[in-house]
Amino acid sequence: SQLKKLPRFIEVRKRNWRLLREGFQSLQEFFLLPEATPESDPSWFGFLLTIRDHAPFTRRDLLKYLEERKVGTRLLFGGNLLRQPAYQGIPHRVVGDLSNSDRVMRQSFWLGVYPGITPPMIEYVVSTIEEFVRDRRRAASTVSAATATRRTDLI
Repeated sequence: SQLKKLPRFIEVRKRNWRLLREGFQSLQEFFLLPEATPESDPSWFGFLLTIRDHAPFTRRDLLKYLEERKVGTRLLFGGNLLRQPAYQGIPHRVVGDLSNSDRVMRQSFWLGVYPGITPPMIEYVVSTIEEFVRDRRRAASTVSAATATRRTDLI
């Protein structure tokens, strides 16, 4: 029965989440990495990555790159639900500016931790994202250097 498999499913989900977390440690300049709440021991649904505001790429660009390389992702449902068409015109109350909800809506996505994903698959996901970031970082620094050169030429 499925219930008998549950302890192993939980163990593998936690392992996959941990491998992703460890794999993305060096990319914290570009991503907000998820953390468990203190004193908790979650069985993770997925690994939520949020692209930082100053990253030299967009979520759309990264997800397109991943899709082209057969890495599946999912968007986090909602984010700021008040921006979803289905919720327009519904009476509601707002506390704060909802900037974090907007950020999640624009810049977050899920990577899977499903028990069928193996450590080599996780390694592929991490290396694919590292490659993408390396290429975008290089492109951004090339543009910055070219802009600085043009400014110097004007002086």
